[in-house]
Amino acid sequence: MMESSWGRQHGLRVGTRKFLTGLGVIAVTSMGAVMAVMNPSQATYETYATQKVVALIDQNICVEAPKSFNLRQDCRSLIANNRSQIRQFIANNTSHQNFIFFSIYTTDVSVAAFLPNYRVETVGAFQRFYIYDTVRN
Repeated sequence: MMESSWGRQHGLRVGTRKFLTGLGVIAVTSMGAVMAVMNPSQATYETYATQKVVALIDQNICVEAPKSFNLRQDCRSLIANNRSQIRQFIANNTSHQNFIFFSIYTTDVSVAAFLPNYRVETVGAFQRFYIYDTVRN
């Protein structure tokens, strides 16, 4: 058993098991509080998703554009100049489920009938995002 000299003087005895259980409860409660505080907001997700989409377009579409007629640079300018529209598109097509300690964001990406549609599922926790599923519809 764990007991301090102060506890002995005042007739208090705390068993090791109770002490460890109390310590565990405090640790779990503290971790839950940190997770709740660090649960990212919808606006933070929209910023993250916009950055991801812009980077993907730049790396996968603009890079493939021919350099002639300055098309590659025009592609990059088009993306940069329409960043707020991309963010609005993400905001309009994302559902958010808040579970206090973490959030799940589901974004449906459907641009045109002749292009493939995607559903991207992301978990947000500790002010970070992790894409855990991307499904082509």
